[in-house]
Amino acid sequence: MERNSNKNCRRQHYHHLSAMVTVFSWSWLLLSSSSMLNVGIDAFSLPAKKRGASTSCSNNRWNANYDYDVRIATRIPQSRHGDGSRILFAVSDNATVEPSTPELATAKTATIKGTASTTSSAGTKKNKNSNKRKNRTKKQHSNKNKQRRYKQQRKQRQKSNSSFQPQQHQQRPFSDLTLDELKQLTEYYLAQNIRPGHDAHGSDGTMSPQQMHEFSRLLSSWSKFSPDSNHNHHNNRNRGGGSNNRRKRTLAAEMAEQCLRELIEEQNAGNEGANKVISVDMYYLVIKAWLKVGGYKELVHASLLLDLMEQNNVESSTKCYAAVLDGWCKSKSKGAEMEAEKILERMGSRDGVGRDVRHYNNVMNRIAMGGKSNAGVEAERLLMEMIKLYKASYKEGGMNTVNGDSSKPASTSAASANGMDMAPTRSSFNTVIKAYANAGGRNAARNAQRILGMMEDPSSSLGIDKDDTDTLEMLQNNIAPDKISYTSILMAWANTNKSGERGDRDAGERAEELLESMACAGIEPDTVTYNAVLKVWGKCGHRNAGERSEALLDKMLQLYESGDSDVIPDDVTFNTVIHNVANSNAMDSPQRAMRLLERMKQSHESGLIRAKPDIISYNSVLNAFAKSGGPESAQHAEELLDSLEKRSNNNNINSGSTGWEIRPDVYSYNIVISAWGNCGYANKAVALLDRMTALTNEGKANLRPDATTYNTVLHAWSQSSDRNAPVKALGLLEIMLRLDEGGDRSANPDVLSFSTVINAFSKSKFPRKARQTRDLLRRMKQLYENGQERMRPNVYVYAAVLNACAYTFGRSEEKEEALKIGIETYEELQSSTEIETNHVAYGSFFRVCRRLMDDDYRRDDLITSAFRQCCSDGQLGEYVLRQLRAVPELYVSLLQAYIIDGEVLYQDLPSSWKCNVKDTKRKKGEAQFGRKKNGRS
Repeated sequence: MERNSNKNCRRQHYHHLSAMVTVFSWSWLLLSSSSMLNVGIDAFSLPAKKRGASTSCSNNRWNANYDYDVRIATRIPQSRHGDGSRILFAVSDNATVEPSTPELATAKTATIKGTASTTSSAGTKKNKNSNKRKNRTKKQHSNKNKQRRYKQQRKQRQKSNSSFQPQQHQQRPFSDLTLDELKQLTEYYLAQNIRPGHDAHGSDGTMSPQQMHEFSRLLSSWSKFSPDSNHNHHNNRNRGGGSNNRRKRTLAAEMAEQCLRELIEEQNAGNEGANKVISVDMYYLVIKAWLKVGGYKELVHASLLLDLMEQNNVESSTKCYAAVLDGWCKSKSKGAEMEAEKILERMGSRDGVGRDVRHYNNVMNRIAMGGKSNAGVEAERLLMEMIKLYKASYKEGGMNTVNGDSSKPASTSAASANGMDMAPTRSSFNTVIKAYANAGGRNAARNAQRILGMMEDPSSSLGIDKDDTDTLEMLQNNIAPDKISYTSILMAWANTNKSGERGDRDAGERAEELLESMACAGIEPDTVTYNAVLKVWGKCGHRNAGERSEALLDKMLQLYESGDSDVIPDDVTFNTVIHNVANSNAMDSPQRAMRLLERMKQSHESGLIRAKPDIISYNSVLNAFAKSGGPESAQHAEELLDSLEKRSNNNNINSGSTGWEIRPDVYSYNIVISAWGNCGYANKAVALLDRMTALTNEGKANLRPDATTYNTVLHAWSQSSDRNAPVKALGLLEIMLRLDEGGDRSANPDVLSFSTVINAFSKSKFPRKARQTRDLLRRMKQLYENGQERMRPNVYVYAAVLNACAYTFGRSEEKEEALKIGIETYEELQSSTEIETNHVAYGSFFRVCRRLMDDDYRRDDLITSAFRQCCSDGQLGEYVLRQLRAVPELYVSLLQAYIIDGEVLYQDLPSSWKCNVKDTKRKKGEAQFGRKKNGRS
């Protein structure tokens, strides 16, 4: 045991001496290296493998515990005493500076030299053995090395002979430091700038050239920092990706800006050396660092750096403004297009900053992508500004300028120079057309075609002399319409009713004429172009839209079979045609849609086309059956749904089946539920809801009923003739509320759910229905006040309660209660600051008064007061007149001045009385509340 212990002691002592020898030998080598002459001696006393470990030696002055890396210590500058001796820095976690004395540095250096000399013989023998092994290995692999060198030389010769030479990537300064180390080094320079004659912070303007150089290197390092770089992978191993990278980019931008502002303070303090260091490239690097982060606040920060440039009279640079402009154009934030246009205006007003057609195109494209109602007008305004600048430069300089190629005389003025790169391109015109297409509206397509006319006639649109044939030919080649131009105009015709206006009935005819114009211009339409025409037919509302769509499909198949592979019908083509046929409201539309579906299947199975039916195709056919009405159509829709479900189950069982898999989704079930609901078969709708719930419990989570499913079943109960339909609808609403309270957000009820149940009560002969609807309205308001925004009551809910009061039957006590509830509901609506009373609510209140009140002065006073308020609000609609006409004496007294032959023409009434009546809401309200049933009106 004693021998073993002695051996262990000797072994540990030997390893301890070997470690010391290794440390001192490496220290001597590093100290003698020319690259480490400016490094403090404390940097070499770090342990080799583990930071923070204590290193012992016989000299007590060597005992230390360091928490920093040698790579950081090598970058800390050294100051000097007044006598020229060096000050050595020892850096700790909080970046404090502890200057060492010259005597201590001398003692440490002497110790290193003495220890290194005693260990030189120990390493000589090892070096000889290693040299022998290296020589043997070198002889064995000499042939491979020659081949490798030959390949490298051949690659270099090929690279030198190539015409294109890629630019060498410049390595980022301090690329070997991690994020935390780089941050520690930056904070050290920011917090501790020791200057001659100062123990702490020196006064501004005394930063040395070396310190300014280090700040510029730190700025460059932070601006080029990337969280995905290789040396940072170990920091991201167990952390979140996106949010963590965003924090790192934000930190890099903040640090880069701090370094820049430190240099700017020196410049403002009068340090002449700062003028040589600070350049526009520094501002550009910091701006790019903020743009890497993205987000609205970061873009605002980058824009403020442009203000800082102008305040400090920095030489203007186009790339700084262009970078910020590009950032705003790529941003999806609200109002980004306005900020981009402000930067564009600043570029035009600054000396030394040039703007060209690319900058205008970027701003116009951002406006077009915004999709606002005035997007086309704003984009065209910028286009006309470009054309104005180009016309001025063309007339003044007499130059041939197309996209920057110019022969401008030396005497050309600044206006000509500013407009020489403003020749609009094809992309400029196409962007304006796209802006009109995305904005939609009745005149969007016509304005888009007007822009197309400008592209076809550059002489008049750009102000080019017809004698200047060279310029006209060049412009004609650069702005002539292409396939994108025509397709964008087709999309503009498709979106003519996007803003809620009635679509143009002739849009489909115009779209086909445009298709023929493309062929005349030598532009062959493709599948995308035909799909755009089909979309126009589907949205124009033409009664023959389905037939014309089928004709276009036949034409595409004929062209494809004759060898034109660019017009092969795809799944979008067939689905659009099926959709157009289903919405044609023809008697045979379900059968025609079913035949198109079978045709699509046969074409795919025969190998003619690659498109195959998907769930969108089947849902379009289901929708055709649902819209046709009648129990037979609903039955056909459910049979098609059953076949889809059966096929899906068979594909799961027979995994080797060659057919494609189509699974019905929630929308498929909702369509069939709606089909049964429109027929008044609420029990069938409830059965499908139970079926979806059972399939969800079996593991088919994609069939979980959603809010639309429950609301469709509620609508089915509101259309049902079952006398208990309101109670059953109310029970389903209670189930939805309990599911929502239990955390099931798929069945969250909303204002539509409550209004549908209220409608179910109002249409029924249920006793005390006025009180029931009033309680539902109060419950809605309570949920809304508790923070559920989707429960906010609207004017149609109040109108439904008034309608339930108006159709109250039973004893006189119940009618009196209904009248009281109706008057209270109307007064509550009038006093609301969030809801405006419309013509539907006024008409429903007139109905309450005339049906529940006796023919006396109280009724006349209420109706007269409500009529005057209705006219003042501009809500006198035809529905209101119809209710007022049921009280002849009031009808004559209130509208006596406008009665001709015993009737009042609606168009003869003052426009101020009806200016706020909206047709869409009027039709919706009359359909729900102004119906005729059992002889009642």
